[in-house]
Amino acid sequence: MVIAQDAQGAEVARPWVEQAGGTYRALIDQENQVGKAYGLKYVPVGILLDETGQLVRSVNSVNIDNEDFRSELERWAGGDPVPAWMEGSAPALQDLTPEEEEADARFQLGVILLKQAKKDEAIDQFRAAMVLDPENWLIRKQLWAIESPDAFYTGDVDYAWQKEQVSREAELIGKK
Repeated sequence: MVIAQDAQGAEVARPWVEQAGGTYRALIDQENQVGKAYGLKYVPVGILLDETGQLVRSVNSVNIDNEDFRSELERWAGGDPVPAWMEGSAPALQDLTPEEEEADARFQLGVILLKQAKKDEAIDQFRAAMVLDPENWLIRKQLWAIESPDAFYTGDVDYAWQKEQVSREAELIGKK
């Protein structure tokens, strides 16, 4: 299963899931419930579940095109012992700080406003959430994807643009 996190919903995430060519179910986590529960603040991230559905371990960055990664993952899925990069305990559920709680509340309000076609108001809420939790790349990337969809949904992700955007936002975040 894949979980796509996109505040804009299934319509925006679907092409990425289809492009991957998976033959598995895809869940759209529009409200970032999984990320919030496990303290995940960036994308993409891989989370592995065992055959009973129990969380085994967050594997952080995922690059299925990396032959070594894919090979170890396939061996583990086939019943081999846990690879070295997966050893350790599953991440614990995380409590949010007061700033993270407010950032999440603003993020959730932004999602609601998007559903009501109030894009500008949603952007204001996502921007406020970003200022409260500037290390939360899920919030930042949702804001960026809404404001500048060509940097996310047309061709490859424009990482150079993202670096420039971080610099542009430094002053806004500094006013926190």
